[in-house]
Amino acid sequence: MKDAVVKITDRHIQDGEEMSCELTTSGTLDFKPDGFTVTYLETDEELRGCTTTLKYSNGTLTMTRTGKYNTELIIEKDRRHTCFYQTPFGELMMGVYTKNMFTDMNENGGTLRFSYTIDFNNDLASENDLNITVAVKNQEV
Repeated sequence: MKDAVVKITDRHIQDGEEMSCELTTSGTLDFKPDGFTVTYLETDEELRGCTTTLKYSNGTLTMTRTGKYNTELIIEKDRRHTCFYQTPFGELMMGVYTKNMFTDMNENGGTLRFSYTIDFNNDLASENDLNITVAVKNQEV
């Protein structure tokens, strides 16, 4: 496991309105031949105190957030998964459909990109693009 800088760019469209945000934080990268795990602390005011873990293996990404709000999303290209999502207002079950996913992660870092939709009761709630760049410390971001 190596210390890393994690940069996340999130773009989403909800109710016809496009929004984006960017986060750079410290984390770790654990790279193995069959996949990788990236873990980082959330720094957003609402999520402060939460830890997010991205575990990628065999084309499937599991995104787990623990702490104040617990969440688990399963990201797999061309598949829809029903996932658990906890918010300040309560717990939700939502559908997550992954349109595409790309990674070039290696032991020094790399990129993970994926596009997905979120639905509630099969009604589209948002379209999302996430771009995560990981650089092992002392490597370029």
